[in-house]
Amino acid sequence: MRDYGFELEPAVVHSVNNTEYDFYNGLLQNLESISIADAKQYDSLLILRWRNRECIQCQQSFDITVEGLLYKCGVCAK
Repeated sequence: MRDYGFELEPAVVHSVNNTEYDFYNGLLQNLESISIADAKQYDSLLILRWRNRECIQCQQSFDITVEGLLYKCGVCAK
């Protein structure tokens, strides 16, 4: 069972259920960072649902629950 914590669109719920990742607090709990290009290729409905991301500007990995905005790390988002 996945903790959605809030209501999601049925298509997003379907996409989340088709992943192998845990889903908590609205985010897929991926251990390795994902680039925006890879996120789009994986499933465009989940682009903003990844916890660990790769910054589009400096290519550093970051945890969106700690810093950053969209696909920019905390340093580049300033």
